[in-house]
Amino acid sequence: MINLNAQLLGLFFCLFLSSCKNDFDKEGRLHIESLTSSSGTLKFTPMLRSDSASVLSFIPDTFFYDGKPFTGAVVRYADESKLQLEGRMKNGLMDSTWSYYYLSGGLRMKGNYRSGWDIGKWTSYYGYGKKKIEKVYDPYGFMLSRIEYYDNGQLKSLQQVKHPDYGSRMRRMQWNRKGELDYIYVEDSILKRFSTDETEKVGEDLFME
Repeated sequence: MINLNAQLLGLFFCLFLSSCKNDFDKEGRLHIESLTSSSGTLKFTPMLRSDSASVLSFIPDTFFYDGKPFTGAVVRYADESKLQLEGRMKNGLMDSTWSYYYLSGGLRMKGNYRSGWDIGKWTSYYGYGKKKIEKVYDPYGFMLSRIEYYDNGQLKSLQQVKHPDYGSRMRRMQWNRKGELDYIYVEDSILKRFSTDETEKVGEDLFME
C-alpha cells in the first residue's frame, strides 16, 4: 500500500511539474524512454538465450528512474497511439508479464520475467493469435524446450536443449508442412531421416543450425 500511495503521489506531482509531466502515459505507466540502465542501453528483447553458455554469461540489466531503481508499470509506444510493449519492473528489474506488439496491433511476444530473467513459457506469434515459437525456461533461466510452428499452424520442430534433465544431450524432431516426421536428431549420436528411411551416425552438433 505504501508503494502504491507513493506512485500515485509521484504521478500527481508530475501533472504539475514540466520536468516529468510527459514521463507517464494517461494510465500512469512510465514511458520506457524516461529510464536509464546499468548497461547504458534500453534493450527489451526476450527469448534470446538458447544454451547453457548464454545463461551463464547473462547479467540482467537494472533500470532507473530519477536515479533510483524503478518499481511499477512501463510502456513504449511506436507513436502516440500504437502500443509497442508493456510490462512491469520491480526494484529496477523486469518482472511479471510482458507483452510486445506489432504496429498493426497484433500480439508479437508474451511471457513472464522474474528478477530480470525470462522464465516459464514465452510465446512469439506470426500475428493475430497464430503461434510461431514457444520456449520454456526453468526458474534459473535455462531453456528446457523450444517448439516452432509453420504459419499454417502445423508443428514444425521440437527441441530439448542440453540440460541435466535430458541427460546433457540435445534433441530435435522436425516435421514438414504436411505434418509428416522428417527427422530426429540426437546430439553427437544419430540422425534419423524419415524422408529417405536412413540412419547415420553424426559427430558434430547440428542442433543450432
